[in-house]
This record gives sequence, C-alpha cells and structure tokens, in this order.
Amino acid sequence: MINQVTNAYEELDGTPIPLDENTVARETYDAVLEAAVDRGLSARFNQWSEDWTNAFQNDGFATMLCPGWMLGVIEGNAAGVEGWDIADTFPGGGGNWGGSFLTVPTQSPYPEEAKALAAWLTAPEQQIKAFVAKGTFPSQVDALESDELLGQTNAFFNDAPTGEILANRARAIPEAPFKGPNYFAIQTMVADAISRVEVDQTDDPESSWNKAIQSFSELFG
Repeated sequence: MINQVTNAYEELDGTPIPLDENTVARETYDAVLEAAVDRGLSARFNQWSEDWTNAFQNDGFATMLCPGWMLGVIEGNAAGVEGWDIADTFPGGGGNWGGSFLTVPTQSPYPEEAKALAAWLTAPEQQIKAFVAKGTFPSQVDALESDELLGQTNAFFNDAPTGEILANRARAIPEAPFKGPNYFAIQTMVADAISRVEVDQTDDPESSWNKAIQSFSELFG
C-alpha cells in the first residue's frame, strides 16, 4: 500500500519527511495493523522464515499477496498442495514495488554492443518469452497488450489467467513512487514497527510507532 504513495518517506529532493509528521505513512501503518491484528487476517509469520515456508505445507495461511514473481515461490513451497488460485484484486488498485536495472560500466571495451544486448534482453518480445517460460512478468508497458501474454494461464493456480490478471494489476498502478537515498532505511523502520506488533507481539501499535520515530530521530537528527 505504501508503494501507491508518490512521496512516502522523502521529498523529491531526497529530504526525509519527519516520521512523526508523516500522516500518510501513519495511516498506512494503522490500516495494515487493523487488518492484520484487529481483524485477525495475519498468520503472524516473518516472510521468508522457516515457519513461513513450512506454512505452505500445513495450511498455515489461507491467502497472501502475490506479485508476479511470487507465483514461482508459492508453487515451489506449496508443491503437492492443491487449491491455490490467484485473484485480480489489491487494496487501492495497484502498487509499484520497484525493480532492477541493467547498466553498462564505463570501462567496458564494448559499450555499444553491451547496450544493444541490454536493449534486446529487455525488449517486450524477450520479456514475454521469459514470462511464458518462468513467470517473470514484463516491465515493458508495450508487452501488456500482447495476446500471447494475456492468454497465459497457470495450471498450479487452478488454470488462473495469470497473464490477464497481472496485466490488469500493472495497469492499475497510479504512478511510480519516488524512492530516494533514504527510502529503504525509513521503510525498514516502519516495517520493523509493524513486525513488533503483528509477528513478535511485543508492542502495541502506539508504542511500536514511537520506537520507529525514535529510530528516525537517531538516524536523521
């Protein structure tokens, strides 16, 4: 949800937004904990932990967020478990978590050839082939109109039309959020605050948020 916010933690010049004044971050924090804790929708596992991984095999949770790259993770961890499906929905429409980039170092002896290779690898045609082969969803907007992509289904997920669903979620992204030099440090503070309440159960929402504010103050003064 925070990835739907243009300036979640920083101004466009990279200046951190004081966490104790950041109403959007606090509202998102409250909304996540209200759903996870108050409404009991969380299985209370740390993602990627051994308990989280094992939960795929012992009915540890009923649903989870599923960006395109998570399809393979679920299928691998839930091997042999029937009943998984994918729904075309997300609170607020869509969100952009970010991604990776290909670069050519200045010391490369073949910079033009390297640029050409990078352009070829990231072209819609190659990205669609990668999605068909491994489920890595394209980042190229032009790929979203491909009949080949839109017609893709996934047998493990009850033959869900994964190409169409993920294309819809991509189109629902309002804009790319700004993630400057301080974004991930602040995001970690907020994520840790959520975990203290949701997973560790050592704090209530207010005390955990105050700890995040303290960490922010210690880092940025």
